This record gives sequence, C-alpha cells and structure tokens, in this order.
Amino acid sequence: MYVVVDPRKGKKTVTVHSDPSSGPDGIRYRKAVPCAFGDTVTAGRWTLDTSSLKSYPADW
Repeated sequence: MYVVVDPRKGKKTVTVHSDPSSGPDGIRYRKAVPCAFGDTVTAGRWTLDTSSLKSYPADW
C-alpha cells in the first residue's frame, strides 16, 4: 500500500494505491482510490491529514 500526494497548485491530488497482486506484467497495485487534497486519508491502518501539507506553484 502506498499514498501518492501531488501538492502542486491546480492539481492537488491524493491517491491511495493498494491490493498488490501478481499478473502477467509482474506485481502491480490493482486498486487506486482518488482522494481530495486537504482531506484526512485512510491507507490501511494509517491516516494522513493532508490539510497540513503545503502546496507549491505548478511550475516550480
């Protein structure tokens, strides 16, 4: 399980990836759940409050 946070202004996304499994192309995360930047995100037994994360300009 892993969480990807893109804090760039104009994009600001959070995605929780889970359910790794083997397939013909190797091990892949089969489930991706998009979340809103600024929400508290649950990833397994952990939670991450993304409202405390800072954003930065998209061209930075």
